[in-house]
Amino acid sequence: MPFSLRPPWPVSFLLALSIIALAIPLLALLGMEAARLTSSERNRLFNEARLNAERIAADLDQTMNGYIAILESLATTPALAEGDLATVYRQAEAALRPRGLYAFLRDSNGQMLFNTRLPYGAALPTTTGFDGQVISGNRAVISDVVIGEVAKRPVMAVSVPVYQGGDLRFVLSLSLEPSLMKELLDRQKMPPEWRATIVDRKGVVIARTRLHDEFVGKPLSDLARTDGDEMEGLDLEGRVVKWGIAPSRVSGWTVYVSVLSELVDAAARDALLNYVLIVAAFTCVGIAGAVGMARVITQPLDAAERAAKALGEGRAVEFKPTLVAEANAIGAALVEAAELREQAEQQIMLLMREVNHRSKNMLAVVQAIARQMPSNDPKLFVRQFSDRIVGLAASQDLLIESNWQGVRVADLVRSQLALFRELIGTRIDISGPPVRLQPPAAQAIGMALHELATNASKYGALSDENGKLRIKWHLEGNGENREFVLAWVEEDGPPVKPPERRGFGYTIMVAMVEKSLDATVTVDYAESGLKWTVRAPARCTYEGPETAGGPAKRKSA
Repeated sequence: MPFSLRPPWPVSFLLALSIIALAIPLLALLGMEAARLTSSERNRLFNEARLNAERIAADLDQTMNGYIAILESLATTPALAEGDLATVYRQAEAALRPRGLYAFLRDSNGQMLFNTRLPYGAALPTTTGFDGQVISGNRAVISDVVIGEVAKRPVMAVSVPVYQGGDLRFVLSLSLEPSLMKELLDRQKMPPEWRATIVDRKGVVIARTRLHDEFVGKPLSDLARTDGDEMEGLDLEGRVVKWGIAPSRVSGWTVYVSVLSELVDAAARDALLNYVLIVAAFTCVGIAGAVGMARVITQPLDAAERAAKALGEGRAVEFKPTLVAEANAIGAALVEAAELREQAEQQIMLLMREVNHRSKNMLAVVQAIARQMPSNDPKLFVRQFSDRIVGLAASQDLLIESNWQGVRVADLVRSQLALFRELIGTRIDISGPPVRLQPPAAQAIGMALHELATNASKYGALSDENGKLRIKWHLEGNGENREFVLAWVEEDGPPVKPPERRGFGYTIMVAMVEKSLDATVTVDYAESGLKWTVRAPARCTYEGPETAGGPAKRKSA
């Protein structure tokens, strides 16, 4: 088709416009996405640094708790309680020296009594900066970095008070080398360009992953706060870094993990560049492919147009699958519509034959009822004939509702006792398992139940306010001997007498049921109440062994 600026436009032009319409807002959002990617990447690295700092702080807390547990164990030795300091010295040296730890003991005045760095009995100084927090707080105290009076180099101390008789007797301490904290940091396995540093409460370096010996005892560089909780500044090597910070709750020290700011910026730039390249590539590919895809789309559309014309003209519809799913769906729908039109015409003819067949069957049942009715009294004939047609109609309604797939016995009983529904559950008891009757059985038993209910309301248990009615059913036996049993039992009603003659009602209750279900029907006119029982082969139900969804058939004699 020749191109024109006026609609309608070809598919290739519309596809090109759609690609451009998508590309323009994507390019406009590129600047916003760049800022978001930069911020996201920076936050990711900062959070990673902070998580590393928290992990180191947790490890440091666990280590310090272990040192405190060692001191508390030594503080409870019997030798210390007895004042046998030489034995305490030997125990502490044997337990601590393999771990690189040293213990020292002071009295309440600060006089050092022994130090495992020196032989027992060596002259020891009185500590000038005796830690009063140990005494006032009655708890373990971890010091900042100090120059040890015996070690003569930067050390830290963990101290616990020792009370005897309620009075402070000693202060037992561990002397910690900064190298122990360096070993803790080396276990963390961080990237080579990252640095981890532990500083005390005064900001003095205790340990560092790189250049440890050079910076121990020196103050950490000042930090400059930027966005949110992100910290940025110069580290001890003069590098511009971002800090992840976590406090040690046990020692009061702080763990710093730093990552180079240029690494953060480089990661953000790489993410942005990848984003730009992806957007540009998709845009170019989309525009270039628009024209080619237009040719792929137009051919299936032409085929669908030809199929639609054939359907409208009533001709055979043909459509071969194409590469376009939507066009295939349209073509398949057109082919299916042609098939459905033919099937619908056949279905209409089938339904007409089925309606004709069922109408004849129903008229045959009505005709049988009419022939067996007494005809000498027209009014009696009309009344009784109408009553039985009502019972037949109730069963017919249930069959129609179930699409002629059988009627549940419970529904059939309740429909025939609809006039006495308020008595169900009090004077009328209905019980039995879920069983469905086939259509012929449902029609025969429904009419019999209607006849029984009518007689019970006139002469039987339902005519007396004290009368009761029980209707129960079940399946019994196995295989070919399996039977459906239904019982109608009246109790506490007026005294029952056998009828002097058998009328049409008896024919409905007995003969019609026996013939329709190939059943045995017994009627017991006991004085206490009528009892009507049906025993029929289970094939009259949809649970029977010979059931295949069709009507029940009589056994051949």
